[in-house]
Amino acid sequence: VDAQLVVGVYQYVVGSLPFAFKLLVGIVGIRGSKGSGMALLRDAGDHGVVTRVEAKTSMMLFLRREAKYPPAIAIAKQLAEEYPHDYLFSLEEANLEKDGGDGMTAVRTYQRLIDAAQHSGYFPNAHMELAYFGLGDSLRGQDRYAEAVEAYRQGAMQPTTSPELKRRCWLQAGESYDLMGDHAKAVEQYQAVLAAGSDTAQ
Repeated sequence: VDAQLVVGVYQYVVGSLPFAFKLLVGIVGIRGSKGSGMALLRDAGDHGVVTRVEAKTSMMLFLRREAKYPPAIAIAKQLAEEYPHDYLFSLEEANLEKDGGDGMTAVRTYQRLIDAAQHSGYFPNAHMELAYFGLGDSLRGQDRYAEAVEAYRQGAMQPTTSPELKRRCWLQAGESYDLMGDHAKAVEQYQAVLAAGSDTAQ
């Protein structure tokens, strides 16, 4: 059954290729079907022994790619409940809710994740800046700009925040201040981005 993971991923990836590529690889006998690949992954996720979690994770990522958020969220939620100390499953649940347009549900999931992380060792090696950035985006999408600014600021201050994400946090905080009409504070955030270097997209 666990071999279905490899075959399922192979089938799905080949089945997802643009028609011209399918034609080319078909000449050498390579075939694939997204539907067949997903069915194999579903079966491996339900009945697999060694690769059950990997099969479910692959399904979740493929469903996200297709913007099929409700079934992807259901898998993420199941994995997060099954592995409550796995930071990435909880984070992906919130990210999928945000990207799927369910902003307030995402806000609650991000906040629950952040609250859990306050307990020492609950999420080993968690990059909390990603949760704060996602929370900021979700709050901003709900027009809760002041709370979004605070989330972005928290994201920028985490010890594991990369320089790139720190600039993105400052930029998003500045845009949120602009939406609040506080242009002076927005300028401060934009200046922080500019001071970080002119060689960045931000």
